[in-house]
Amino acid sequence: MKLAIPDIPNDPGDPPDWLCRADELGFLLSPADDSPEKFRSGIEKMRQELRLGLPAGEPELPPDAAELPPGIREKAEQIVFDLYGIRPSWVPAYLSTRETGRFSAGVTVIYQTDEGPCLPVIFLSGAFRTKTRHRGYDAAETLAHEMVHAVRTFLPDDSAYDEYFPCQVHKSRFRRVAGNFFRKWYIPVLFFCGLTFSVLRPEFLLLPLPVLLRELQLSARIRTAAAKLRELGLRPMPVLLRLSDEEIRMLARGKLPACLSETGSLRRDLFFRRFRAR
Repeated sequence: MKLAIPDIPNDPGDPPDWLCRADELGFLLSPADDSPEKFRSGIEKMRQELRLGLPAGEPELPPDAAELPPGIREKAEQIVFDLYGIRPSWVPAYLSTRETGRFSAGVTVIYQTDEGPCLPVIFLSGAFRTKTRHRGYDAAETLAHEMVHAVRTFLPDDSAYDEYFPCQVHKSRFRRVAGNFFRKWYIPVLFFCGLTFSVLRPEFLLLPLPVLLRELQLSARIRTAAAKLRELGLRPMPVLLRLSDEEIRMLARGKLPACLSETGSLRRDLFFRRFRAR
């Protein structure tokens, strides 16, 4: 498998315009990127590391890997672009049940270098080779879901919204509303085990109650932050995807984070250039 990222001109010229082009490809400007030069050098460093190969050498595709059926990638990219303004056409994607397991529709594998995360590669269940739906999941929606995971590797780790943004690509209201509940395996375990054992002993309700309150808090917080972005004249979903948890928390409390309030902020320029509400 050849790992590569698309060429972005080394000379940014007009920095906001250059950042917009990179952002549309899915190279997201994180809170730690405070200059075009730093952001550009990070992308170039990634490209150089890929040329040198990963620590274990060039990664091998699993034996059962196969190309995606025609049309799935195009549909998935359009879903992600319509919702988040991203066309991650450079992210490799293959079919491989060996990578996904029999009970999963898709997975994103992050290849590593000594310096940290390097490149995401998506694998969908091999069942999509002959059908467009598998275990209730649509092939294009599953690929779009994993594409959102892939581009979020550029943002800070361990977000409380790890599954919220990928799940918004689905037509199913249940997945959009409840998908983030399954971001960590122990969250549903605590919730459902607590409910089950509370039939025998009411004190077990102390397990699911904090879990439920936390999920309600996260949901209310992101709805409030979205309303604040609309007041600023911005499309909420693309901007929320690019914010850290702390920035979402600040917005929900009625405070503007630096990326939206400071004149000259690269991220502020990017947001208002690309995501003004029409």
